[in-house]
Amino acid sequence: MTLRWLGHARPIFATSAALAVAVALAAPASPTTVGEPGATSTSYPSAKAPVITRALPAEYDAPASYEAQRTCHSTPWPGTASLVRLIKRTYGQGQAIGTSRGCGVGGTSEHKDGRALDWMTSVRSRQGKANAKAFLAWLVGPDKAGTPHGNATRLGIMYIGWNNRFWAAYAPERGWTELDNCLSDPKSGNDTSCHRNHIHVSLTWDGASGRTSLWDGTVLPGFCPSGRSSADAVAGGRAADIVAVAPTRVLATRAGVGVATGFDPGWGDWGDWGDWGDGWDGQREDPLPMPSATPVPKDPCRLQASGWRGDSGGVRTMVAGQGSVPAEGVVAVAVTVTALGSTAPATIGVRMPKGTELPVVKVAMNGRGQGTAIVPVASDGTIVLTTSAGATDLTVDVTGYYLAGDQPNIAVAAPLGRTG
Repeated sequence: MTLRWLGHARPIFATSAALAVAVALAAPASPTTVGEPGATSTSYPSAKAPVITRALPAEYDAPASYEAQRTCHSTPWPGTASLVRLIKRTYGQGQAIGTSRGCGVGGTSEHKDGRALDWMTSVRSRQGKANAKAFLAWLVGPDKAGTPHGNATRLGIMYIGWNNRFWAAYAPERGWTELDNCLSDPKSGNDTSCHRNHIHVSLTWDGASGRTSLWDGTVLPGFCPSGRSSADAVAGGRAADIVAVAPTRVLATRAGVGVATGFDPGWGDWGDWGDWGDGWDGQREDPLPMPSATPVPKDPCRLQASGWRGDSGGVRTMVAGQGSVPAEGVVAVAVTVTALGSTAPATIGVRMPKGTELPVVKVAMNGRGQGTAIVPVASDGTIVLTTSAGATDLTVDVTGYYLAGDQPNIAVAAPLGRTG
């Protein structure tokens, strides 16, 4: 069964590279598939599963991507704190659950940016093991609708480590895989590194934001097609004077306006490996569809930060020929960029054609931010917007354009916009 994802059936696929990034567990996942942790014929004390009383939508939130820790944040984010409360409400307020870790301690870890928890429940305790089995069966097993790992999807789970094993929501077809040969090394001295004395849970930025459907009953949409483009800038120079136009909305991700057809397909929706040709260089042979010459509403989507998927991230939208902007001869545009409901504290930027990114606006988690910039237009008539973390709804309005001239045609932003 595949998840019903805003009306779309979307199977999830991942390569072995997905598991190579599980360094936050301090032990990489082996590709060996093993049974569910703790599954034996031995009887255990009774343990209950979490109970969710709110009505849930038929659709599911966007499937997980791997989003590594890149910044530091000393306290848990809303979704992390809510999951802690859910565990304590279900299994007792005395449950010990840690969330934070110092930025200088160890390697990459979502504990450092407020997106992870360690529930100290031990496989060597009969009740602790029973609690873990009940919780993980509820989290990773079929939900009430029969959808595999449906509750994990509604919570924004990224991965789990428990009792010698690792489960990745971004590669669920692999099941529970062995952690660093832990199954062959049962000594109690390795209980922490093998996650026998605690369950580790890392959340995606969607999960950390506390806005997934299990918490508020609304579904977070999927992600827009990434903004890969080989186009160069139209010209190296632009005129000194702008041609002002009435604000023209060229991108509105929440309404599906100005984005390419469909969603970011991810690794698994790009067809069979044979479709990649003789050699793979990280790009599809056939590029993603161009944005429509005239913005037409499509499925809603969100701008997502680039990640291990191998794409360059960003949303590419057409500006040439929109409203009063000429279809030809435009080398740069002035834009107002508005970020809405980012699931992470992030910087929204514009990407130069085949070049670097320029920050335009900073936005807080679940906040709104706005900024302005002058952006060179690529030879295909598009510009590319990016975000540094999580995912966000975005609008872009063109307020003027530049023709060719003798001024350097580079991206320029007003003093960095901030969350309002």
